[in-house]
Amino acid sequence: MGSLSMSDVYISHHIEQRLVTASGMGDISTVRKLLRKNIPTSIMDEYGRTALHAASLGGHSEVVKLLLEAGADVNQKVYSNTTALHAAARNHHTNTVKHLVVAGATLDAENSNKIRPIDLSRYNTDTWEVLNDAKKGDLPEIEEESEVPEIPDYALPDGATSKKKKSGKGKKGKGKGKGKKKGKKGGKKGGKKKGKKKKK
Repeated sequence: MGSLSMSDVYISHHIEQRLVTASGMGDISTVRKLLRKNIPTSIMDEYGRTALHAASLGGHSEVVKLLLEAGADVNQKVYSNTTALHAAARNHHTNTVKHLVVAGATLDAENSNKIRPIDLSRYNTDTWEVLNDAKKGDLPEIEEESEVPEIPDYALPDGATSKKKKSGKGKKGKGKGKGKKKGKKGGKKGGKKKGKKKKK
């Protein structure tokens, strides 16, 4: 029977706590790597937080979704008997609240002060509305979020959008010929024809 050295135990514990830290920072790639190493999602850091609680506190809904898919307990209580839903509701992270509610979070879970998640959200805000609707049985719809933010057109260099549009050919061929000129290019070398035909 093999024995573990003190350094092996420390390194193992440090790696496990890294899951909580990465989740709290929204570092989805590190969270994925650690979950592939079978780090338990129920591990707590020195402050008594789980990875799901830390991600919910920071509003990192994609990390929350990943942790829930990995089997994180949506109703696990941490310090002061708070759940991940308490953390997300308190900080008004509406998308995170939606993921937790759809995953089956207990809406009436009370912390040690007998406060429910809906009591922590401001009245008539999006977060409050999601929790109130869920209490009535109307589960929220979750909008798809991209891990990579969309780049606005003004941030792209000149011509970048036109290149993107030109490469719209699929496997089926050239398409319906939108915007294409018919016939040969005419005119002198280096010059352009003055008259253009109207597109129909």
